[in-house]
Amino acid sequence: MIRRHGDLLLSREPSARLVPWIIALMTYVACLMLAGSLLLAELLDRWTDDLTGTVTVQVMPVEGESVEVMTDRVDKLVTLLQRTHGVAAARALPSAEIAALLEPWLGGGARLDELPLPRLIDVTFDETSPPSMAALRTMLSNADPATVLDDHGVWQDQLAGLIGALGAVASFIVALVGVATVGIVIFATRSGMAAHQEVIEVLHLIGARDVFIARQFQNLALSQGLRGGLIGIVLGAATLWALSRAAAHLDTSMLPPVSLATWHWAVLAGLPLATAVIANWTAKHTVVRSLRKLV
Repeated sequence: MIRRHGDLLLSREPSARLVPWIIALMTYVACLMLAGSLLLAELLDRWTDDLTGTVTVQVMPVEGESVEVMTDRVDKLVTLLQRTHGVAAARALPSAEIAALLEPWLGGGARLDELPLPRLIDVTFDETSPPSMAALRTMLSNADPATVLDDHGVWQDQLAGLIGALGAVASFIVALVGVATVGIVIFATRSGMAAHQEVIEVLHLIGARDVFIARQFQNLALSQGLRGGLIGIVLGAATLWALSRAAAHLDTSMLPPVSLATWHWAVLAGLPLATAVIANWTAKHTVVRSLRKLV
């Protein structure tokens, strides 16, 4: 189908040789935008799964207190939380773990013991009967007023809003690519009809069916859409592979490892077929509508 030449020799037109490359560019952009949207959704799901059923208790330092007093406060809160109904586990994060979390911002040589940093307690809930957040917050406040309960809700909502907005932008760009592809095919089809107007009129007058004439342009559009889609998806896959290789060398603990799943690649692999179908449908309706005006 890709090498097939129609009876009207439409593939010899200059525009016919340019259209596949334009479609390839459109498919390349759509591939990157769609992949980005899928990765953002996967990242949000993984972050949400990691934080579901957990909260963080921040034990704020009090001016002038010693490390021993601070440690004693943390130990009492950990014991209290472990005895609380609905709490599956509670543990104080050691200073080394906190230092590892802050290293991307403060560097490896920072003296954390000289900074007024809060101590953190990681709390995991019992999924079958989690405690009330309001009651838990009140209990902690009564036990130690210098505590802050972070349920990650505000942060998750802000992150979900940001990723949702980015996903909407990516979807809008993919939709624009589809509209641009339709416009390109319409332009190329009308140009081909104009270049072969006399032949088309003769065929139409001697009784050639509209389906026969439209099929000539459909075959060409299908070939162009499929060739351009394949070129675009190959370039897009190469770009995504290069980006994944570069991201694998990043030394950061801020982002969890995330990559395209098998079904993500299956969705991206459907782009060439989608461009071919869009091109074929657009060419058919463009030709049929133009031929009706000859009647």
